[in-house]
Amino acid sequence: MIQDDSTKTSASSVDTSLSEVLEEKTSGQVTKQLGESDKPQEEVEITREQLALGKRLLNWRTLVPLAIVIVALVIFAQRANIDPLKTWTAIRSANLFFFLAAFGIYYLSFGVRAVRWRLLLENAGYTKDNGIELPKFWKLVEIIYISFFANTVVPAKLGDLYRAYLLRQEIGVSTTRSFGTVLAERLLDLIVLLLLFIPALIISLHENLPPQLRLSMELLLGLVVAGIAGLFVLRMAREQIARLIPLRFRGYYYHFQEGTLGSFRRLPVLTGLTVGVWSCEALRFFFIALALNLISGDFVHILTAAIFIGLGEALLTAIPATGGGVGLVEVGMGGMIALFYHGANVGSLTAAAILLDRTITLLSLLVIGFVVFLIAFGRKAVAKK
Repeated sequence: MIQDDSTKTSASSVDTSLSEVLEEKTSGQVTKQLGESDKPQEEVEITREQLALGKRLLNWRTLVPLAIVIVALVIFAQRANIDPLKTWTAIRSANLFFFLAAFGIYYLSFGVRAVRWRLLLENAGYTKDNGIELPKFWKLVEIIYISFFANTVVPAKLGDLYRAYLLRQEIGVSTTRSFGTVLAERLLDLIVLLLLFIPALIISLHENLPPQLRLSMELLLGLVVAGIAGLFVLRMAREQIARLIPLRFRGYYYHFQEGTLGSFRRLPVLTGLTVGVWSCEALRFFFIALALNLISGDFVHILTAAIFIGLGEALLTAIPATGGGVGLVEVGMGGMIALFYHGANVGSLTAAAILLDRTITLLSLLVIGFVVFLIAFGRKAVAKK
């Protein structure tokens, strides 16, 4: 979830979805706006019908790629000689305590995400001083969880846009402005994810890592560190940099600076929370690996290998091909696990690890997310009566 710009891909895919959603909304307003170009235009908002999950789930753009991927997975499983009976035996023999720990640590991440999003929203001006009362902690958790459910149901990361829409439904704020905080969150995710993923890759595969791949990873890590340093310089030396820019371009610079860093006040806290989010993701697979005794070696090797696989899965999920990354994640995880496990029944044990992990990250989101979705919108329907 490996492309070094996966979060940007995710953001661009949501932008595409946003443009598709807004196309119907704006097409009927073109003539009016042409005749009233001198008047301030109201922000185009998004309706529930335009983001209807059922409508998009039944769209051929969702169903056809999903059907192709499922068929490809079945063929791949047959050719990999995966024995269903041995896979089931491995799942049944998995350590239940470690599996429950993986489940719990994954769901703990939603609480951390809610705290982080609240800070980003406050940084964007959603405060009591500005007359805006943000939802309580559990409501923010609910909104984020429903957005994850939406991302598992439909491709193109529509859930990120859905999150901003749900916030508007709750407190009446701008969808597009709220979506800006989600994009800021994605930028934080990209930086921290790569800072954790690249060292884990280098450490866990240090003996088998090709020199060219090691060099490219080290260069990429250096670029990430340089980018972080650039953001700090841009933040701390705002006026000093502004004086070096010609006066006629200085307004553009201020807009760029504010747009880039506007959501990043209290950056150390935001960074710590982002590290917490991805630590939860990595520890989830760490406990799955322990449950199946999947990776051998010392504690550091097992931990770094689990971080590499868990965060690699997250990077694959960001590719907006199918809902929840179905197909891409399973094949990618199989390839990553194969780098560390070479024992007996490798295909069946790998399949067991993938199934246990996807039970948490996909199946539980579909089942529990659907229930939460129905309860949330049931409450709204009752409240409107």
